[in-house]
Amino acid sequence: MRRALLASLLFALAAPGVAAARDFPRDFLWGTAIAAFQTEAGGHPSNADRRSDWWVWSHDRENIDQGRVSGDLVERGPGHWRLYRRDAALARSRLGANAFRLSIEWSRLFPASPGAARTPRQLDRVVDQSAARHYAAELRGIRARGMTPMVTLNHFTLPTWLHDPLAVRSAFAGVGPDDPLPHLQRGGWLAKRTVDQFGRFAAWAAWRYGKLVDLWVTLNEPMVVAVNGYVNVPGAFAGWFPPGVYSFPAAVRAVRNLAEANAVGYDAVHRQDRHARVGPVQNMIAFTPADPSSAVDRRGAKHADYVFNRVFLNAAVRGWDDANVDGRIAAGERRADLRGRADFIGVNYYFRSRVTGLPGPVSSTVSLFDFLPTQTYRYRLAPTLPPCPTECTDFGAEIYPRGFRTVLREAGAYRLPVYVTENVLADADDDMRAKYLVDHLRVLRGAMRAGLARVKGYFAWSLMDNFEWAAGYYPKFGFFTIDRHERPSARIFGRITRLGSLPSGQ
Repeated sequence: MRRALLASLLFALAAPGVAAARDFPRDFLWGTAIAAFQTEAGGHPSNADRRSDWWVWSHDRENIDQGRVSGDLVERGPGHWRLYRRDAALARSRLGANAFRLSIEWSRLFPASPGAARTPRQLDRVVDQSAARHYAAELRGIRARGMTPMVTLNHFTLPTWLHDPLAVRSAFAGVGPDDPLPHLQRGGWLAKRTVDQFGRFAAWAAWRYGKLVDLWVTLNEPMVVAVNGYVNVPGAFAGWFPPGVYSFPAAVRAVRNLAEANAVGYDAVHRQDRHARVGPVQNMIAFTPADPSSAVDRRGAKHADYVFNRVFLNAAVRGWDDANVDGRIAAGERRADLRGRADFIGVNYYFRSRVTGLPGPVSSTVSLFDFLPTQTYRYRLAPTLPPCPTECTDFGAEIYPRGFRTVLREAGAYRLPVYVTENVLADADDDMRAKYLVDHLRVLRGAMRAGLARVKGYFAWSLMDNFEWAAGYYPKFGFFTIDRHERPSARIFGRITRLGSLPSGQ
């Protein structure tokens, strides 16, 4: 049945007259997205970067034995570090992309602390020049193929000279979820030093690559970093990002430091290139009440939306530093040094979360945490989870195109341009991806026509299967496999991008 649907979509796109009417503007950016740590390793051992917190975290024996990470070896990946020319050609020729989102790996470029170096020129004296030249060549290759690069400065990973995730995990042993933070060395996003160093890194990157890049992403999914890193409750919900602890004060501090990092990164890029466009990428979830007739569930869904979807964007756009996460912004929580640090908002959208409200908050630190979200259902690696209530991906996420309109309206309310920076699903058999694409692009078209958001581009995740963090290589998000075998849905996306239109009848 699903294969028949794929064939019908291809036929509809090939039908005469389809190209006459466009659903999306001619200057709309169509692209795919990758991240350095997830794709660069593989092939020759030198392709792997061993100096990031995620390398340490994913290889840690305790994490593997406890099932916090898959045990898959990132070094067995797609090898984009050497195959970047081929990958750019695939994006352009097979997917019809006119844009390409990628990240540059901080720990590759600065494998050791830069010490007292502060200015871009000083930093350039201590950078790994081989890595710096590599990324310049990659960016030139993307541009030479007629694609606009969108560069992410931080896509989850940190250099180990800034973050020792195992030491931080140990420091939190015996610390309660609302207890004060322990003393930390190399504390990652819990440390102001990371914010300062990120500003330096952003300034250097814009100085070195500014002539090749106009679109910069400061941070990818900061709320995912905070929640998956610092709110891990075994048996309830746990994303197991480094350092894999359970501490509400740590999560709040991480969010606030990430908001400051976005601001200093934004300012640093603009000091080097005032014409650059810079913004954060926010993972946005469609939160709905588990029981729409329940006032408690409706309240819980509203609070979940505020905490996860709005708190960071409020800080980046409006300068609202909700330090106690209570939804009320006091005079002292309005910060000019955070306000207006976004030229656009990047939206990653994947799934729905059904929210059960609780009688009261579970934390004295986050007063609005009075809800329990359910957003992952039974799949092969998690057979004890509840069954999917409707249709779910290979990764147990509920497919919910209607929620895409909701989050686009929410992002559009900040009155900034919006880029959809990630979308699509894990689907190893490629029997759901084409329909998922078309259904979500139909929603996107409707949101644009209704004026809910000024959407300037759409980037599908991902070009090829890659290392999906704690889940390893199990989820298959790619239009291509690790060995670059093309999945049929790539043809669907390629036709849509070239025509600027959805299949007839869609």
